[in-house]
Amino acid sequence: MKKRIILGVDTGSDDAVALMYACMSQEFEVLGVMVSYGNQPLAYTLKNTLKIRELIGGSFKVYKGSAGPLVADLLPGSRLNTDIQSFEGIVDGKAVAVHQKEFDLPEPEGREERTPAVIWLIDTLMNSREPVTLVPVGPLTDIALALKIEPGICNQIQEIVCMGGGVHVANMTPCAEINFYNDPEAAKIVLESGIKTTLITLDATHSSWFGYEEAGRIRKTGSLAGAFAADLLINRIDAANRLGARAVKKSALHDVLAVMYVSHPEVVTEVVRQKCDVDVGHGYARGGLFTDDRASASAENPVYIAYRADRDRMCSLLEQALVRA
Repeated sequence: MKKRIILGVDTGSDDAVALMYACMSQEFEVLGVMVSYGNQPLAYTLKNTLKIRELIGGSFKVYKGSAGPLVADLLPGSRLNTDIQSFEGIVDGKAVAVHQKEFDLPEPEGREERTPAVIWLIDTLMNSREPVTLVPVGPLTDIALALKIEPGICNQIQEIVCMGGGVHVANMTPCAEINFYNDPEAAKIVLESGIKTTLITLDATHSSWFGYEEAGRIRKTGSLAGAFAADLLINRIDAANRLGARAVKKSALHDVLAVMYVSHPEVVTEVVRQKCDVDVGHGYARGGLFTDDRASASAENPVYIAYRADRDRMCSLLEQALVRA
């Protein structure tokens, strides 16, 4: 039986490959895709999502989500006390970006749905006869809003598998991963909701690097989607290295791992149930994920944290899906 999922994306490079995998693996019933700000402003992430849908001939519906975080933009100084990592810049006179503002694909003919993402999410969950798995791989703003508007959706969610946070690894500040940093308050609301949540952290995604060899294997799938996915991965590697990333000639496809875990949990090789919290203060640690090994996880806090993944299995699953294209 196919897994019934709702995706939440902020479509940059790894979100795009995650979308391809979700729609081409034949393992999911994608009920819809919610698009928010994140890797780029909402106007760009929305258009990129529509472009990917047309590239792969997808039939999923796209819903426009939040253009910004719950409260961070209303808190003067909340982002000033951190050393922020840039994912784009000018190197040797040329623009370099891990996540391009606009994908080099034809303009999409289709449009997003008129219903806002949060309203659609609540309506879909409350009217679903079976529990649904949410797979957010961007900021958690829309899910947090839905939980505040209609707490009853908790009973309709089987699990939240979220790409977010990092215990020993960060990528936006010395303490924070970008999705949690973009809306720490939303992340805190979701983690304290009582819904079973699995965090696919940077610890896990950074244990499953993809390099030029893996990009070559993806290109050899022979599909248009495979060729574009390979281009995105190569750009990620090149851009990250030119911008001063610590990784050399490799990059992580963070969001792909989160989607894969839903249907192939064996791709994550280390998962630990832990008490955790997200820093929502205004200092150096804002947006950071912190765990407490001294306290046992309670039934009211069913959060599971992924630490390691199987790169070879991950690459094999992605190749299989893209070949079907």
